[in-house]
Amino acid sequence: MQYSDPVTMQPTGEYPYNPNGSQGNIAGICDSTGRIFGLMPHPEAYLSPFNHPYWTRLKTQDSLPSEGGGIRIFRNAITYFQ
Repeated sequence: MQYSDPVTMQPTGEYPYNPNGSQGNIAGICDSTGRIFGLMPHPEAYLSPFNHPYWTRLKTQDSLPSEGGGIRIFRNAITYFQ
């Protein structure tokens, strides 16, 4: 997986699309079996909506979600394996 520009969908090293400046724009890697997977950014850090950097603004706008967006990755994995 690589960080990419959302408009061109081309890999990019430019901030904010590559937030950590990783070489080769690498966002995630896995082993040849596909069973070991490393991902940056960490979706487990955004399980709660209160971990969002703008959660206070979202709350005052009544648009704070009931859960963090990172949970979707884990739900998708469970659904896939079921």
